[in-house]
Amino acid sequence: MNKLSVGVFTFMLYFVPLSNTPGIAEVQPDYKLYVMAPLGEITDWEAFKAELTQLKENGVYAITTDIWWGLVESKKDNQFDWSYYKKYAETVKASGLKWVPILSTHQCGGNVGDDCNYPIPSWLWNKDTAENMAFKSESGFWNKEVLAPWWEGTADQYNELYKSFSENFADKKGLIAKIYLSAGPAGELRYPSYQNADGWDYPERGQLQVYTEGAKRDFRLAMREKYSTIKKLNAAWGKTYKNWNEIQPPGNGDEFFTKGGAIDTRFGYDFMQWYQGALEKHLAKISKFAHKHFDEVFGVPIGAKISGVHWKMNDPVMPHSAEYSAGYHNYSQLLNQFKKSNMALTFTCLEMGDQDAHTAPSYSAPKTLVTHIASLTNEKGISLNGENALPLINNEWGFDNVAEMVFNHGFEGFTLLRMSYLFDDEGNPTNEFRMMADKLEGKSIPVTFTVENVPATQGVYLIGDRGEIGRWNPEDYEYKLTQNTDGTWSGTFRLAADRFYEFKFVLKDENGTITWQDGENNRYKTPLNGKGHYKTSW
Repeated sequence: MNKLSVGVFTFMLYFVPLSNTPGIAEVQPDYKLYVMAPLGEITDWEAFKAELTQLKENGVYAITTDIWWGLVESKKDNQFDWSYYKKYAETVKASGLKWVPILSTHQCGGNVGDDCNYPIPSWLWNKDTAENMAFKSESGFWNKEVLAPWWEGTADQYNELYKSFSENFADKKGLIAKIYLSAGPAGELRYPSYQNADGWDYPERGQLQVYTEGAKRDFRLAMREKYSTIKKLNAAWGKTYKNWNEIQPPGNGDEFFTKGGAIDTRFGYDFMQWYQGALEKHLAKISKFAHKHFDEVFGVPIGAKISGVHWKMNDPVMPHSAEYSAGYHNYSQLLNQFKKSNMALTFTCLEMGDQDAHTAPSYSAPKTLVTHIASLTNEKGISLNGENALPLINNEWGFDNVAEMVFNHGFEGFTLLRMSYLFDDEGNPTNEFRMMADKLEGKSIPVTFTVENVPATQGVYLIGDRGEIGRWNPEDYEYKLTQNTDGTWSGTFRLAADRFYEFKFVLKDENGTITWQDGENNRYKTPLNGKGHYKTSW
């Protein structure tokens, strides 16, 4: 097989720049905090309403809810029952919160954190064969938690669901703040590559999912469209195929993803472009139907979620193989489809750090991944929201990391998973509730900091303890002050209202050398309303 330059070709496949430009920390005035509702059905509506009211009183803007396809269209095609979710919507409205429905066309059950069992409607499987509708992995495992993107009926079924939702909830226009589309397993635009039922265990890469006849047929059609003749394909791939039916997806994923192997050939590039491209086409189709039914009725943003597949990123043998197996081959290209389809993006794993970035076997770099996705998304002008990937139980560090990511990297909002962890059995707020309200609540005010007698003529910055002022990391985050005519330095920044801050001022010269202010930390509590002012001497 003809191989291209491995170094150059790998760069084409995936590139995560490590930015040398410090982030600018600030609580955006339109930042909003969301909470994800319990996965299962509500049985005690009064207790649910009381908890929602507490969320509203503590700065939460909206509750995000899975609308399970397996509940609303369970009996037969086009027979919908929205009665449960209509009651749900009225309860949310009574609490004063806004509502973000997720049209969840995937199964609940079998993924990390799932505590319910709602398969997609069983009557679907009479529409066609599993070879066309489902997924089959490298190991031969069949997955029916979500419809395959290449099945011609997938988008049509979603279209019917969207239409019915629009008709039944048109009177909730003032309640609904956003609408999210489930675009794959666990509601994420990806393949079901890391599935425990298929023998996957963290931090294994997962498995490719394209071994049904429907998937193979779609791959061959894409290659035929690209090359037009088998002769041209053979020339590009270094093969001697006699007909299109001989073309197969990779036979062994580990061998395929090994650095310097098939992944770094023209075949590897073409396969991965198609593998991710199937997700892009799926997003294009379902977003088109969603905009058709929702834009005029609700007039709110529509979005989808990408999973934070953060492990194996720096694996020296199979770099990025977990991301590739999930369908994430070129993030910039994938986000171009979000932009083209006018879709907001939610990205996960904001609570995690890079401490295992170069440690076997995980080679996990979630913080690098989050900042890269945020940078691309902001650059392309796409609305960006964040989520935690795992529950934040007794994890103050995780809350601090979320705040750092959200307030420094252009996130318009954050959704906390999950409401179940915010209240005890009696409906009282837990420690997680208190940390959420303290660190992620969205009300902000402008605070002007002034420092005099500074022994410098350039480069004065603020740095402090909370996520919105950089967590004592002046190398990565900058609150830059400017010099006034009287020689003092000042800067106005939006910080959380009614919060205690500890901070210092630092000097930074043209070489990046940092000099810290001497003495104890400065301390200040921001006002509840209005504007804040703090003045000190160096």
